[in-house]
Amino acid sequence: MENQGQGKNNDNKDEENFTNPYQLKSIMEWYQQYSPLAWSEMYNEYNKYTTSMNEIYKEYGKSSEKLTELYKELAANTERMTKLYKESVKSTERMTKYWSNKFGNFSSVKKTEERKR
Repeated sequence: MENQGQGKNNDNKDEENFTNPYQLKSIMEWYQQYSPLAWSEMYNEYNKYTTSMNEIYKEYGKSSEKLTELYKELAANTERMTKLYKESVKSTERMTKYWSNKFGNFSSVKKTEERKR
């Protein structure tokens, strides 16, 4: 039984001395992940990310401004088209009245001739 106890103590000593390969692996992974070098790399990547996002937002802002200008232009053109359409309607009404007055008598003459037949 004493041998068994000593065996356990040896295992504990191995654990305390970090000679267990799994412990070394996990410590190395932890160190690689949380070491100053790893943090520096992550910070550099973060800087690259924020710089690229900043560029994207700048481009988005420029595109939004261009789009706003285009919508303003579209609104102005729509307004002009509406005015032209109204003028066209007025012209058509005048022409219709003119031709109705000019040939209105002709159509009434035609109707009376048809009634006579």
